[in-house]
Amino acid sequence: MLSTAKPNPRRLIPAFEPLLDLHEAASVLGMHWKTLEGKARHKEVPAFKVGKRWRFRLSSLDSWLETGLKSNTTDQAAVTGQERP
Repeated sequence: MLSTAKPNPRRLIPAFEPLLDLHEAASVLGMHWKTLEGKARHKEVPAFKVGKRWRFRLSSLDSWLETGLKSNTTDQAAVTGQERP
């Protein structure tokens, strides 16, 4: 007899990344939660609201940091006062 197994609906739902609250995200970034709240409000950091509360994805914060690090190049001569050879 052939089995007509139904697909498990739980397998069809992709796993989602847990969201960080304001205090957790601030701790990860090493800043005060009020500073992060202001940055979220001014759309300076990837965040969204669930109801009245700010939420953050760790992967989005990581990408945001990497982009910021790549765009903020330091001028070696300006920092050291010396030209490169």
